[in-house]
Amino acid sequence: MNAFRVAALLVAPLFVSGCYSTPKEKTEYEKQIDAVPMPATEAERVEQCRNFQQSADHQRIVDLLQYAQRSKLGDSDYEFTESRALLRRLRAMKCPGYGWFS
Repeated sequence: MNAFRVAALLVAPLFVSGCYSTPKEKTEYEKQIDAVPMPATEAERVEQCRNFQQSADHQRIVDLLQYAQRSKLGDSDYEFTESRALLRRLRAMKCPGYGWFS
């Protein structure tokens, strides 16, 4: 019984520290995307989906070029923050092809 209590006392701080990690600071691009109001009507949603999908497609090309360039130089520190922000927004608006189950 004492071994279980000791193990629980050792594991609990690790579990709690993992659950309460500080959130990562948003980039300026993520803040700009979050500033765009969510669509109120279906027509606005379709239009915003189309616009964000075009931006996401363009960003994928930029990411691919950046990744290829950085891999040639040996620097692999590219984070794809713009692409992730666009994908989060597309999922939040439930755009076709970008949702979890679409």
